[in-house]
Amino acid sequence: MLFGDSVVVTVFIWIVIALAGLFFCIFVVQRIVKHYVHYPIPAFAVRFIDNPLRRWLQPPKEVVGWMGVREGMSVLEIGPGPGTFTFEAAKRVGEQGRFFAIDIQPSIISALDRRLRAKGVRNAFTGVASAHSLPFSGNVFDRVFMVGVLGEIPDKSKTLLEAKRVLREDGLLAIGEILPDPDYPRRKSVIGWCSDSGLEFVAAHGGVIHYLLTFKKRVSAK
Repeated sequence: MLFGDSVVVTVFIWIVIALAGLFFCIFVVQRIVKHYVHYPIPAFAVRFIDNPLRRWLQPPKEVVGWMGVREGMSVLEIGPGPGTFTFEAAKRVGEQGRFFAIDIQPSIISALDRRLRAKGVRNAFTGVASAHSLPFSGNVFDRVFMVGVLGEIPDKSKTLLEAKRVLREDGLLAIGEILPDPDYPRRKSVIGWCSDSGLEFVAAHGGVIHYLLTFKKRVSAK
């Protein structure tokens, strides 16, 4: 009996090792490809992003809480995907607040619109737009956030400058990332990109698997 048990354990360990190796290879290949070819996540793959494991590792309530989203705020989400954080953020701003979500892919926005209508969310507005050129006036949002998005945007500087432009003077930009996203950037890289775009680091949340960084407009010395 002990022999049989040991065989089962051994087989299980080798399966885990094989899956980990396969995952590592895919992750490395994707990072190499995306280093040379920039492209957003395919629309057909978006449906797999919002799953129980992801919500357990990166709980929407916790992440949106770190952003400091509150009742009555105006909030913009760049790259909402299937709405993993959209619904929590829209709920927190309440009926007196305004929530907007934009994505460059029309199919993603169409799918999100259907989910919003199905759940009866009335204070969320969506649109197809590029993060490089946001269709909003300056100084209008209390919070701008993107989770698992910045790493796959080709011109990060232009995106961050646009995010800064639409932020109010006391607003916050929140950037979140999670492994095993092939576009996962290190915290140090994100802080550097934001600093170069005139944004000042405020706080860091999360751990090894995922993190959320917040930034504010840098005040120019007089």
